[in-house]
Amino acid sequence: MNIKQLAKKLDLSITTVSRGLADYPDVSPLTKKKIKKMAKKYNYVPNPFASNLASRKRNIVGFVLPLYGLNYDVLNQTSFLQFIAGMQEKLNENSIQFSMLICNNYEEELLAYEKLIKEQKVDDIIIHNLTTNHPRINLLKKNEINFVAWGRTQNLKKYSWVDLDNHLSMEMIVDYLIKKNHKKIAFVNIDEEFNFAFQRKESFFDSMKKHQIRASQKNYFTISQNNPELSFQKVKNFLNKNPEITSIICCTEYIAAGAIKACNDLNLKIGKDISLITYDSLVISHLTQPSLTSVSHPVRELGNQAVNILLEMRSKKIKNKNYMATPTIIERGSVAKLLNN
Repeated sequence: MNIKQLAKKLDLSITTVSRGLADYPDVSPLTKKKIKKMAKKYNYVPNPFASNLASRKRNIVGFVLPLYGLNYDVLNQTSFLQFIAGMQEKLNENSIQFSMLICNNYEEELLAYEKLIKEQKVDDIIIHNLTTNHPRINLLKKNEINFVAWGRTQNLKKYSWVDLDNHLSMEMIVDYLIKKNHKKIAFVNIDEEFNFAFQRKESFFDSMKKHQIRASQKNYFTISQNNPELSFQKVKNFLNKNPEITSIICCTEYIAAGAIKACNDLNLKIGKDISLITYDSLVISHLTQPSLTSVSHPVRELGNQAVNILLEMRSKKIKNKNYMATPTIIERGSVAKLLNN
């Protein structure tokens, strides 16, 4: 059945049926319900290409996937795939097309956004990998693009975003380690230009201070690249110089991979001689014995929510909206409970 036949059965105009199926606010809830019920009865699914031609608007959500920096290796792409799966699920429900461009460096990334905006005429974009001061936000605002960010900048201008609560997650980690009687805690972070890393550092020092434990460069350092080999060398050197450290917090799975190798190289048994906890251990958690304890958040749900917010912005119900995912600690055995001193 096509939309013309469906409109005839409903005794409504094609425009009303089309807007009702797309949840436009100018169609009453009762009419929308009637339209959707009839569409379901006759298995009518809107053709997104035809809808685009009819409305002269492109019913597309754009996304740029960088294969460099934090995301240059397959290991770190796992969370992106989960996020994209969550997006795709919601896009399919609403018959929205998805345009994903892949880039290999920063210049290609900026060109990809230009292509989405100027060539493909995309009105809705989801961005990610936000730095503390992110240039893409100004680009999208300048071109009047509806967008949702996966993550936040340091300067929270008015825009919509979905994110993990990085401050709360680090506070939870430090509290968890303190309850296990750890006081000599180290945090290995990724480059602080990424805002999630900046937020985690901020929370680490605040949380340590809350427990009256002095944090300094003796228990905090960064890895300039998300590289397991670089992480291995730096963690190994750090542990050699600071043998009193009983637990290490890893900001990413890459850092955790390097930390595991460093501990093995130093004959330190994870979960006994040294404790490790990491973020989003989708792969690495299953490669150690015991498996790695980690902080997790629903990445797929974040993708889902990002599209939900875009749809609300489309219908002008909202201007800006935020969604913060609640983190959870998944205990797997890599953190030992120390005896009280």
